[in-house]
Amino acid sequence: MKIPGIEYHQSNYRLISTVIPFNLIYRKSKTLIYGIDEEGYQRKQDEKHYQNIKKYIESYNFVFPNSIILAIDEEKLERIITHNDNELIFLTLDDEKEFLFRVVDGQHRLLGIEKASLSDIELLNLKLQVSIIVTPKNRRSIELDIFSNINSKAKRLKTDLIELAKYDFRILEEKIGTKELNPHIAINIAYNLNEKIDDKDNIWQNAIKIDIHSENKIGIIGVTAFSESIYGIINSYLELKKTEVDKLDSSKLIHFSKQASLEISDLISKAWLIVKNRWPKAFLSPHKILDIDNQYKTIIYDPNFYIQKTLGCKSINYLLTEILQKNYKNHFDTKVLHDFEKTIINCKLNDYDWKIGKTLSGISSESGFRKVTRILKNEEEFIRKE
Repeated sequence: MKIPGIEYHQSNYRLISTVIPFNLIYRKSKTLIYGIDEEGYQRKQDEKHYQNIKKYIESYNFVFPNSIILAIDEEKLERIITHNDNELIFLTLDDEKEFLFRVVDGQHRLLGIEKASLSDIELLNLKLQVSIIVTPKNRRSIELDIFSNINSKAKRLKTDLIELAKYDFRILEEKIGTKELNPHIAINIAYNLNEKIDDKDNIWQNAIKIDIHSENKIGIIGVTAFSESIYGIINSYLELKKTEVDKLDSSKLIHFSKQASLEISDLISKAWLIVKNRWPKAFLSPHKILDIDNQYKTIIYDPNFYIQKTLGCKSINYLLTEILQKNYKNHFDTKVLHDFEKTIINCKLNDYDWKIGKTLSGISSESGFRKVTRILKNEEEFIRKE
């Protein structure tokens, strides 16, 4: 089938506007899911969302005037495009199932139509307005930019996975190398800890505000502050793995970064369980359950205490960094946690010193955070405020 369209440019983007029957979009496109599909950046489709779209379609009075946004690699486009006069083009699409397009926006509409078509075969011929982003070789990040703009400005959807995927594409496009891995691993660690909800001992679940565009203000510390607090820990890990890292190409570097983030996440999670056991009153017990858009979120952080805010997070993670750098340059294991636990247990601070307005109030600078690290090691005196 030859599909007519218009080719045009906006800023640095090459775009095609056309109308394609659903069955061809279904056969020729795929939604790439982060953590499941290679180079994926989408969140797994929400069943409630696409089932609601299915019900809307079944009302027999539906309309989808907004474009489905797809992306195609430039070299794949050249196989199916025919140029006519001026801006008019034709796309040759057969009925074979072939992965040509990535779904950038509209995955829930497509899935809703797919489910509805099981009982109404005529929907397979439903014509949909489509905008196609043409992606040059090694420039997949441009569709990330468009996806981010759509979801952060227009719909206000969660965009945390976009930030993770952007780092992957920067590595693939060779814009960053081993020296710039630290922030990439840091944001993956933040995501791992924030989303690890099956571990009742993980006190960081839902505590890190990764998604800065979210209307639901869940979390106690921003991802930037959290990432800064663990850069030293990551540097220690990278120094330990330096010989291995220097030999890795782009794709293997992405795999290494994900594996590194899991290992470092495990160390940080165990270290903070020690912190929770030392100052239990600074955390919620029992855990609190929040209803966020019909999704139940568990939180352990207590916003009335500094311990998981920037002050506590940085001073405690700086302590863990010091132990790694001074005593265990060639280790990343339980020996580190043993020394960390010994220091935390011997610290003279009590639970309520961490309470907002009490002993540690007013500390908001890097020098102040370093001072609290020294207090944790009993190397500096402090005045307790009752």
